[in-house]
Amino acid sequence: MTALFCNSARGFRKLEHERIERTLAADIAEVVQTKLNTNISLLNSVAGLFNASKSVSREEFAHFFNSLNVDHEVLRGIQGIGFSAVVPGNQVAAFQSQIRSEDQPDFTIHPTGERELTTAIIYLLPDDWRNQRALGYDMFSEATRREAMQLAASTGETTLSGPVRLVQETNLHPQPGTLLYHPIYERGDTGFQSSKDRWLRLRGWAYSPLRMGDLINSALAMLENPDKVGTGFLIYDGPKPEASKLLFDNQGLAGSDRLTDPTWVEVQIAQRTWLIGTQLDHHRRNISPSGWGYELTLTAMLGLSLSVLSAILTRRLVDNHLDQGKALAREREAAGERALAATVFDTSPLGIIVTDPNGIVLRVNPAFTQISGYSLLEARGRKANLLKSGRHDETFYRVMWESMIQKGHWSGEIWNRHRNGQIRRHELNITAVLNHEEQIVNFVGLLWDVTERHSQEERMRHLATHDQLTGLANRALLMEELNRSLALARRQGTHVGLLFLDLNGFKQVNDRYGHSTGDALLQAVATRLLNTIRESDTLCRQGGDEFVLLIPDAPDQEQLVSLAEKLQTNLMQPYSDLPSGIAISTSIGVARWPDHAADADGLLDAADNAMYQAKRQHGGAIAIAGASL
Repeated sequence: MTALFCNSARGFRKLEHERIERTLAADIAEVVQTKLNTNISLLNSVAGLFNASKSVSREEFAHFFNSLNVDHEVLRGIQGIGFSAVVPGNQVAAFQSQIRSEDQPDFTIHPTGERELTTAIIYLLPDDWRNQRALGYDMFSEATRREAMQLAASTGETTLSGPVRLVQETNLHPQPGTLLYHPIYERGDTGFQSSKDRWLRLRGWAYSPLRMGDLINSALAMLENPDKVGTGFLIYDGPKPEASKLLFDNQGLAGSDRLTDPTWVEVQIAQRTWLIGTQLDHHRRNISPSGWGYELTLTAMLGLSLSVLSAILTRRLVDNHLDQGKALAREREAAGERALAATVFDTSPLGIIVTDPNGIVLRVNPAFTQISGYSLLEARGRKANLLKSGRHDETFYRVMWESMIQKGHWSGEIWNRHRNGQIRRHELNITAVLNHEEQIVNFVGLLWDVTERHSQEERMRHLATHDQLTGLANRALLMEELNRSLALARRQGTHVGLLFLDLNGFKQVNDRYGHSTGDALLQAVATRLLNTIRESDTLCRQGGDEFVLLIPDAPDQEQLVSLAEKLQTNLMQPYSDLPSGIAISTSIGVARWPDHAADADGLLDAADNAMYQAKRQHGGAIAIAGASL
């Protein structure tokens, strides 16, 4: 009996540590993906910057980077944010001269030599000594980087490279590296017929070099799982643990006899496969059940089952004529387990709420109090819906309840109301605890606040789709809204209008009063335009002193011209907050779908050409696509 129990215990421990390792692998994959998603959002923002302008100067890129105001911890492991430009093969010398004239006097494309396609890193921030070493480097000249750059350019998707030695690396504490690429095209990422079209319009890549040691250690620091302590983590590029593909090894297990039987999990990250291995240390693999994993300990504690298990085990030992002292020792061991579980409950960073089968609160931990504002005394005896925000309908809660009853669990995001009245966004995981008769005796909820994370993601999405100076939509968002408006117009048989505006004399304002005054003028223009148009219209800063107004469900051409005249009149009024000598006029091109184009790109080109037609007439003129006024 004793041998059978011991063998069973050993088998269970093996299964349990494998489960813990698998959970840790999934957890580290999740936090790494979170960091990379943040990085991808930053690269999307860079694409938005370039989509909003025909050219981006070094000064503009630096201003944009500083406006991101990214937390240092977010960037840990991310060596920088940069742009690598496509250089036509016959224009290398001219390109170098141009960049040298733009405040980079030592700029040189390297390695030298003729290639079918040449690229060059022209911007990379922060501007530290490591990143300065990378300026001018042709990443397309190296096979591993080239493979990722080609995939990104052909698909339009952000792509992760295989392992490389970064140009920024030195011989002092070197780390494996990888790179994240996001393609940038002329006229944004729209209207492609094929992969060839993408290459023809390719401007370059927004990219980030990643130092894997710093990146993964930063991710591990974010991992809220106590089982990570002492655990070995290995990450390989590709589906097999090949020595040449090793990206991370925190315990030096790779190639050593200490690597015995890790648990491997395969994950997909940015069009690349990673193999993540986890191995608990030797002592963790041989500890008593009191050291079993976070989830098991928590579930056992919260399900109030350890005392039951202890009693059953003690009874069986006595019934089999084993020494009563051993039974008491087992009971003391179970008591130790309960004490450990209580410690985990009290110190867990996750909010924990325990209810009866009717949803009446029995216990909450300190983290729950911190997250919700409700103490144990305030929450105990109340329904678990004390956090109800009012943002979810009854169907939402009915589906949640049915899932808990039928499946035994529910997980998802939920809006909750803090005790102070503030609405917060939470991740919630609810599990039903069953007794030996398969009846629900408790519900256990795990709660954590993700409000700030989502705020950061929303901020990054906004940066990717809006002009940083004026807050208006950028070209990427304009094309998205334009395509959506055209699709709706085709279904409803309506029209879509487009006004392309260019400020006359803006360069003179910059030259005479400086760029800060020019920026203030652009902001004032944006405000006046917004105050003139409908809420359903979309105003975009195309770049420089160019603006585009999208008018869904557009009226006839005469009314569009009337609107253009109104915009001109408003913009010509004095700007009281700017120097008195500032006076501008506006050239406006007018186009309407389907009268002047069949698709979004064609309509934008028609309005753009009409604007240049108006500009050639001197002063503030208006032109309809194909005919001047």
